Amino acid sequence: MTAWPESWTAHLGDVGVELPLVTMPNGNHIYAFDLMGRTVWNQVAATMLAERIRALGIEFDMFLTAEAKAIALNQSLAELLGHAEYIVARKSLKVYMKDPIELNVKSITTDAPQKFFLGQDRYELLRGKRVCVIDDVVSTGGTMGAFLDLSQRVGFDIVLIACVLTEGEERSEFHGIPLVNLDHIPFPGAASEMS
Repeated sequence: MTAWPESWTAHLGDVGVELPLVTMPNGNHIYAFDLMGRTVWNQVAATMLAERIRALGIEFDMFLTAEAKAIALNQSLAELLGHAEYIVARKSLKVYMKDPIELNVKSITTDAPQKFFLGQDRYELLRGKRVCVIDDVVSTGGTMGAFLDLSQRVGFDIVLIACVLTEGEERSEFHGIPLVNLDHIPFPGAASEMS
């Protein structure tokens, strides 16, 4: 049994971010990291990730992210790395989506399975491309697994994953795909494992 502190400090370069310990509906505990509305966090994280992406020298054509927490991060990265467009997998089906693809995702931050949707005009932009996936946190890999499934269905290659934090398992790759991040945080887990 581990006694986890009430908060954990993640480091985005020189910026320390205090993450509160929260209890999920399923009883698991996580250190909550929310980029939404955090201009400085997004700018700092994007600048640092852009440097690490450039240093790897991996060429790619397009960014892909999931709605919603990493959208501002993706926007900043696209601007810094000169990408005119990026793709966002949406959490709800929109009336303007022609021939949509549905993805099923199980994330540790939501109690029930989630669905993501892409309309044909968006997934056709991915076809045949080399893609960099952007996320705020990579933990159990639920979102990454859904994007790998999408890559098989649509026909594109995920060549890089960039995230702000890894959680639980420290990673430098996911299913053989290089992964870059800025810091790592623990996954405290179930209440029964905590003292």
